[in-house]
Amino acid sequence: MLGMHSDPDMSWVKAWHKLIPSKVSCLVWRLFQNRVATKDNLSMRGVIGQGSLQCVGECGVEESASHLFFECPVFAGVWYRICKWLEVSTIFHNEGLSHLEQFEGLTGIGRVFADRVSVIWFASIWCIWKAKNDKVFKNKDVHIDKIIESVKILSWNWLKFKASNLEYNMAHWCLNPRVCLGCPVYI
Repeated sequence: MLGMHSDPDMSWVKAWHKLIPSKVSCLVWRLFQNRVATKDNLSMRGVIGQGSLQCVGECGVEESASHLFFECPVFAGVWYRICKWLEVSTIFHNEGLSHLEQFEGLTGIGRVFADRVSVIWFASIWCIWKAKNDKVFKNKDVHIDKIIESVKILSWNWLKFKASNLEYNMAHWCLNPRVCLGCPVYI
């Protein structure tokens, strides 16, 4: 299921990003195909019962991929905080590929910058997934501040070691990612 996108090649190209580790691209590919091991998908496969479908965010809603990554009041806070960090404002789609494409367009400038901004999106998806699994398997509480910190660290590491011409250190990245990405800064 690709949502509003019918071209599987587009989701393949978007998922397998040159700056992203393969395990993260694999998760994103499964997200685009609605094959992530969320509670609704596990229930459809008979892995868990119907009585245990509640979202790990404890919001009272059935856990699906779109809910977990984009709609859950707990994890939606990640996207709000990331947008605040990037100094942008938007209302996002709740379908994976559309969400990524919208995120790439937030800065409103060229392909190189969209590629780099998308690294932040991939890091956000990965950190939400890790926080969900930590809650399920290690009974760790979900802390948005920790997820945001992890997104900043991961995205900077991926950009620093795989992208060319990222001249800024981690402190600059955390304070003003738009400057580090070469995006316009609005006053």
